[in-house]
Amino acid sequence: MNRIVLLSLLFTVHAAAGEGLDTLVTDGKAGLELRYRYESVEQAGKPSTAGANTLRLRLNLASGSVNGFSGFAEFDHVRVIGGEHYDSTRNGLTNYPIVADPEGTDLNQVYLQYAGAAGTTVRLGRQRIRLDNERFIGPSAWRQNEQTFDAFTLETKALPGATAICAYIDAVRRVFGPDPGSPAETFDSNNHVLNLKLTKLPTGALTFYGYCLDFDDAPQLSANTYGARYDGSHALGGKMKFGWALEYAEQRDADDNLASIDAHYSLIELSLKGSAVGAVAGWAVLSGESGTFTATTNPAFQTPLATLHKWQGWADKFLTTPSAGIEDTYVGINGSFAGFNGQAVWHDFKAEAASQDYGTELNLSVSRKFTKRYEMLVKYADYSEDGLFTDTTKFWLQLGAAF
Repeated sequence: MNRIVLLSLLFTVHAAAGEGLDTLVTDGKAGLELRYRYESVEQAGKPSTAGANTLRLRLNLASGSVNGFSGFAEFDHVRVIGGEHYDSTRNGLTNYPIVADPEGTDLNQVYLQYAGAAGTTVRLGRQRIRLDNERFIGPSAWRQNEQTFDAFTLETKALPGATAICAYIDAVRRVFGPDPGSPAETFDSNNHVLNLKLTKLPTGALTFYGYCLDFDDAPQLSANTYGARYDGSHALGGKMKFGWALEYAEQRDADDNLASIDAHYSLIELSLKGSAVGAVAGWAVLSGESGTFTATTNPAFQTPLATLHKWQGWADKFLTTPSAGIEDTYVGINGSFAGFNGQAVWHDFKAEAASQDYGTELNLSVSRKFTKRYEMLVKYADYSEDGLFTDTTKFWLQLGAAF
């Protein structure tokens, strides 16, 4: 077991052995979540269409708090319903497209938390980490086995008008686990994270961040990234709001990375939101270089710890940025009616460092929550290649329940 998780367990046991044992148990809470998903993938070049029926059972246990100390544990079990008709990255069924939801049982989270100081929380152990919009660090919670981190984190609001988060990440538990294989289920790492958000500006919030990533198992992803983000909204009258997100970051290679990286990330996103209907338009750039490169010398801007499914289309064609980079121009509409929420987004992908089209993609979704316990989601993605990758169509039906 990873040393950070072991330390967390030892500290939790030590706290429970003290005077507050009764409170830890009597004030504790247990939760159960079920999430069924059907995912269909039709991909040009693959002889068979994938059809993945999976069910995730999640059990979590939260202790009570004693002198600011508390503990939390979460277990996931992912099971295939019926036969396996997809490439899970572990079952060897490569005649099907990939659906990265392998079977397995996993200790998803286990940590000790201290929240005894005003406005400050410290966590030690395996945990979920979300920063900003998850563009750089997130749990990839879309997959049945989400991404969590063996880490020490500190979050404080003790600074006036600011929230600061710093973390040391010892290992990344990736979505391909828990069983070993390729892609790797775990990245051993020496990652340092700092995120400072200023919230008391006249309008919006300004965030500064630095992410220094060093991966023992994937040195081609080791890099230092520094950037800033400014986002917010302004009321236009009635129930209409104008929103914006502006972001810029620079990335350089670090440690044992063989690539020569001098890349940047840019985002301009504008939105309008009313009581029932909204619209968004944006332009995102992850830079690269023209030329021929290998996987270990790719000079493009990468985001290996992001919630990648949220970016560059739901078909997941750009989980790794191509060496020539990417320009993603997108427009979308969203709305709500009779309890249903709908969204439609159109993407146009091009190379950043070359005169090359990649393709286009249409994303559609409809969701609804029924009371506080149940939810339903239907999603569709259609990627049409125009110079890179292959035509791919995906469809999802997801049902969830929480108790």
